[in-house]
Amino acid sequence: MAEETKFPFRMYRAKDSGIVTEGYHAESVEIIEIVSGSVNMQIGTDTVEALTGDFLYIPAGLVFRATAIDCEASLRAMVFDSSIIEENMENFDTEIFYMFYVQSRNKITVFRKGHPIYETLLACMDESYEEYISKDVCYKLPIRANIYLIMTALLRYYCGTKDELDRMVYHNVMRLRPVISYISEHYGEKIYIESLADMITVSPDYFTKMFKDSIGKTPVDYINTARINHALKLLLTTDTPINEIAETVGFSGPNYFHKIFKQYMITSPLAYRRSTK
Repeated sequence: MAEETKFPFRMYRAKDSGIVTEGYHAESVEIIEIVSGSVNMQIGTDTVEALTGDFLYIPAGLVFRATAIDCEASLRAMVFDSSIIEENMENFDTEIFYMFYVQSRNKITVFRKGHPIYETLLACMDESYEEYISKDVCYKLPIRANIYLIMTALLRYYCGTKDELDRMVYHNVMRLRPVISYISEHYGEKIYIESLADMITVSPDYFTKMFKDSIGKTPVDYINTARINHALKLLLTTDTPINEIAETVGFSGPNYFHKIFKQYMITSPLAYRRSTK
């Protein structure tokens, strides 16, 4: 246990003809590579199809599930605590890391061959897995180095380039920071668009447009997504009654919760819970 605390990292392989893997990490992130077959990859409320050779980044705090399509699929993954990235980075740009946090949760991407960071992901995964299996002398050093290389590539991808459009998005996401923090802390309460707009002293109409242009979702969609993501965590990790979950995550009643949940997840809260057992 002491060793894992110093180096919070692991790798694993999984294969199945049904649910290949699923889980929830409160503090850790996960990089998944589809080794063979194809899967429906559900990350929070988003579902994408991933094929052999594809990579996906799973942000901390989101429930995820990989389900094989048609036949058996296999994958390998690296899981590491976010503290690996933040340690020894006293001068790390917190704005960049915040931009990455927001965009990586709202811009789920399948990294395929030909993507600018694909070769970095592949090379680092290959070397890390070989080191992890062999556990040769000082094997943790190259793994740690590969984690930094992977995260550098992901940070650059999610945080944009220096062109005018990306700079505007970056500026607006930073301006929306108090709004996003408020939603994260108060998703279980009633949230009014007018109040959110007041936080950054703009009109509700301008706020809604700026939010959609910068985050990729309307404020209402973003709030509902936050609530459903918390509901998914409770459905997966607890036996809390569904009507209590509905109230906890901010829905006015179980019927409305059921309606919105099915809208995002294509299934009911009860069916989803049963599928995780």
